[in-house]
Parts: sequence; structure tokens; C-alpha cells
Amino acid sequence: MVEFAIALPILMLLVAGVLEVGHGYTIGVATSDAARDGARYVAGKTATTNGPGIASMCSIVTADLAAVTSNVVCATQVGHAPPFVVGTDYTKPVDGQVVVAVYCGSSANCTGNPTPLYQSEVDVYVYYGFNDLNLFGGLITISGSSRETTSW
Repeated sequence: MVEFAIALPILMLLVAGVLEVGHGYTIGVATSDAARDGARYVAGKTATTNGPGIASMCSIVTADLAAVTSNVVCATQVGHAPPFVVGTDYTKPVDGQVVVAVYCGSSANCTGNPTPLYQSEVDVYVYYGFNDLNLFGGLITISGSSRETTSW
């Protein structure tokens, strides 16, 4: 019985840590998927229409992350290629919040124009504020990113 009393807190901490790592991994996959879907959506356009724009891309990202959170701050357009700097290019997400940062190359608002501009870079970064059970030090930022090239 004494051995069980000594081992129980350690086992409980181990199980809690495994659950938190699994939860963090799930969020990491969700943020990567949302960034990839957003970048693909923004990069897609035809030679005769404008690109869909940031607002439409944000609705795709929000829908992808609906199972994780409804607190999505969409989107900060950054005027330079990655890496993005927290506090300068985007605001650090709080617990349970998603912040999206987008770089659209030379295009304003990721809308492109009807004249094709091949190989234009689109970078979408999705940052999630993850607050664990203080097993790993509290609030950390989990991010997912994707880069696509466009035809506009």
C-alpha cells in the first residue's frame, strides 16, 4: 500500500503529461492543416479573375479550426516574407486564441489581379495559444505554416 501511495502521484503526472502532449499534437496538426488550406485557397485563381482575398481565406481557416476554438483573429497581412516576429508582425495569441498572419508577395489583400503573375509567393502562418497544465511551463504558442505559389 505504501508503494502504491508513492507511485500514484508519479503515474498520474505521467498520464497527464501524455494527455497534454497528445492534445498539443492534435492542435499542431489542426493549425498546419488550416494554414495549408488557407494558402491553397488564396493561391487559387484563374487568369481572368482576382484572387479570393484575405477575408475569404480567413473563413476557410476558421472553419478548419472550429473543433479547436472559435476565437480566431484573422488575419494580419505582413509586408515581408517570413520569418514573422511576434509583437511586430502579429500579436501573441492568448490561451485558446488563434492568430493568422499572411504574406501575399507583391499583392495587396491577396487579391492578385486578372493579369497572371506566375510564382507569386503566399505564406500563411497560424499561431495557437496553448496553455497546458503547467507541465511544460504554461502558455506556449503552437504554429502551423504553409507556402504556396500562385498564378497571379
